[in-house]
Amino acid sequence: MELNEKIKKYRKEAGLSQEDLAAKIYVSRTLITKYESGAAFPTQENLEKIALTLNVKVEDLLSDKEMNEIVEKSYNTNHRFWMILSICFVSISVILLLLSVIPFYQYSSYDYSAVSYPDNPTPTHVTGYASIIGATLRVGNPISVINIVLLVCSIIISLLSFANLNSKVLKIIRVVSIVVFVASVALFFISFATMISIVGEPGFQMNVRE
Repeated sequence: MELNEKIKKYRKEAGLSQEDLAAKIYVSRTLITKYESGAAFPTQENLEKIALTLNVKVEDLLSDKEMNEIVEKSYNTNHRFWMILSICFVSISVILLLLSVIPFYQYSSYDYSAVSYPDNPTPTHVTGYASIIGATLRVGNPISVINIVLLVCSIIISLLSFANLNSKVLKIIRVVSIVVFVASVALFFISFATMISIVGEPGFQMNVRE
């Protein structure tokens, strides 16, 4: 027996007319008619309201075929969501990884090392481009290296979401991918702030422009 037939059967057993059922779940009688004729399929919310009104479980209203279709649809929707999220994680991680190693930040500093009075009282104006990893490693700060490792891990773990793995393993991988991604993004901004503080120091020079 299909859903439409079960709705009609349980409605009559409950002594309700189509108008009564429609009023109790706040829809039109026409929609109830469509449900019972098979012309329309209830939303999850309306299905739960119908089951509650007729004092039955949602599973009692659905045939095995319909239950499997709902489960499959839910799985496909969930799978599609995680695929899109994983693609976003990989794309953002790759961009941040490139920004970590490519000199993109233009700095301006003054070198006071050659200043002497009264012969050379003016410091040398230094400009150039610095990368996050280059600037931080120059002063022995490993934060950018840790960030790059996390970004690479984020890419690898996110790509594992595309693998055909056990559902429990996939759930663990997805949770870990979120944690690692958030940590890597946070550490990137900390690394970026660290780089800015370093290149702002007097005499900083790297990739100096002539």
